Amino acid sequence: MTSKTTRSLNETQEAQIVEEKIYKANGDAAYKRYSKGRFLGKGGFARVYEFLNLETKQISAGKVISKSSLTKSRARQKLMSEIKIHRSLIHRNIVRFEHFFEDSENVYILLELCTNQTLSELIRRRKRLSELEVQCYTSQVISALKYLHAHRVIHRDIKLGNLFLSDKMEIKLGDLGLATKLEFDGERKRTICGTPNYIAPEILDGSHGHSYEVDTWSLGVLIYTMLIGKPPFETNDVKLTYRRIKMNAYSFPEQVPVSKEARDMISEILINDPAARPSLDDLLAHPFLTKNLVPKLLPASTLAVPPSSAYLKQFEPSNKDDPKINKQLRSSSQSRMSDDIRSTRIEDGKFTEREAKSTNRAPSRNEMTNSGSNTSRKTASVSCYNFISGGPTLWVSKWVDYSNKYGLGYMLSNGCAGVYFNDASKIVASSKGDSFQYVFRQGGGKEETVAQHSMLNFPTELQKKVTLLQHFRKHLNIDKFSGEETNELIYVKKWLLTEHAIIFRLSNKIVQVSFLDKSELLLCSDTKMVTYVNKQGKGALYPLSSAMETQNREMAKRLRYTKEILTSMLHPQAAGTNENKPV
Repeated sequence: MTSKTTRSLNETQEAQIVEEKIYKANGDAAYKRYSKGRFLGKGGFARVYEFLNLETKQISAGKVISKSSLTKSRARQKLMSEIKIHRSLIHRNIVRFEHFFEDSENVYILLELCTNQTLSELIRRRKRLSELEVQCYTSQVISALKYLHAHRVIHRDIKLGNLFLSDKMEIKLGDLGLATKLEFDGERKRTICGTPNYIAPEILDGSHGHSYEVDTWSLGVLIYTMLIGKPPFETNDVKLTYRRIKMNAYSFPEQVPVSKEARDMISEILINDPAARPSLDDLLAHPFLTKNLVPKLLPASTLAVPPSSAYLKQFEPSNKDDPKINKQLRSSSQSRMSDDIRSTRIEDGKFTEREAKSTNRAPSRNEMTNSGSNTSRKTASVSCYNFISGGPTLWVSKWVDYSNKYGLGYMLSNGCAGVYFNDASKIVASSKGDSFQYVFRQGGGKEETVAQHSMLNFPTELQKKVTLLQHFRKHLNIDKFSGEETNELIYVKKWLLTEHAIIFRLSNKIVQVSFLDKSELLLCSDTKMVTYVNKQGKGALYPLSSAMETQNREMAKRLRYTKEILTSMLHPQAAGTNENKPV
């Protein structure tokens, strides 16, 4: 039989009864009767109630949309698009579409009823969730997104309120009112839509369109919100929220303990360049989701209280290889498949610290521009130097090489973050992160110009570079700022990557050489001293004038190598090699 039309009985005649009129093949009419019960919630133009099928006794969530709100053709078109997309989807982590019909007053969409409300209500009760819970929910959301994207569907409204919990505590992604389906691979959508706190920067920008990566961005916001208790960019003013999103301006509050793995995952997702965000498979392989066992589902008690310590203990890393626990937690073929993907990604796709700092030989300018791995995620390298009396008081403490796309990001020992861009311009933030200096050459001249700006007020043409600065700051986990504020910030003036080391020349004339074997040299022209840190991390000071004659052969060998490289770096014409100015 086919549904043609329906009617709602007047509530004064028969309260809360909705009838669907169905025409049989022979033209006769029949009716399905539903009892419209408890109000569940509302959103947009819809109100949601419990609907009981009086014949089958099946209970559904009934989405009721008044036809008076669909007078504009665009509104009705959007509703029919939502129905068309949702009814085509069948996945355990997506709210099941059951049926739709209409009468003279309303359109009714019957959906799977999720009895445990949404993650929004859960966070409202619990304030924030444990990492194990976030791991469990995140894995399920990724599973739903992988299915959607495989079917060319972008959800575009991933948020706490659209993630429902079934009676089995299983995540169900719902509300596809903003979803869209791509007609072909590579298509870009340009509609500005989404929920302010979760909206991706490329949607706000609108100039290049957007695709699946907007869901990944919203997932990063979701993970942060579950762990911290509020969204990362939230303010009382929507315009300010949008500005913070465009600037990637967020931080992790000190009072909430968050693991390094969780911070890393969020930082890798919340990147303003959508092409640089990790894939969903990359996320499944991320240490945050693989460092310990993750339950397939959580106990219903977590709706009210955090998991008990006894419950958490069975998922600790020490139990990861326990076959009994593994059998309990990974019973389905789907779970086993996910685990296979994760282990393969970790084994084959991990970018090591050694790869981050080395190439096969001394690089040319083009090679510097294209250096690095093909992977979108790179591990930050860390200096082995710790301050010793008489040695440099400022040095590059952490760095990551993204010169295959943007440049080199680094953190100084005083907490300042900086980037040496591929166009040879530089940017460095103050230790408090509220202002920055931009260093560039005007009109191709040799003299550098230094411009000071506030993080909240700077030229629009610097937007992308400020955004990248914020990204590198998060990637290097710079949340606390230390050091004293100065009018002129120190920055990396030049840098070079060789077969054996990475070399930094700072604007205060300190030269820092970090070797692959973990030894390090720091040369200071002001004090005429050289600091040497051996492979075991022990540091010592030597006068620069006599350092080559020292009995320390390992240091002397590194000094000779550094002298040769510095000659190439500072006088490229004489040495026959290029200065490192990636363009």
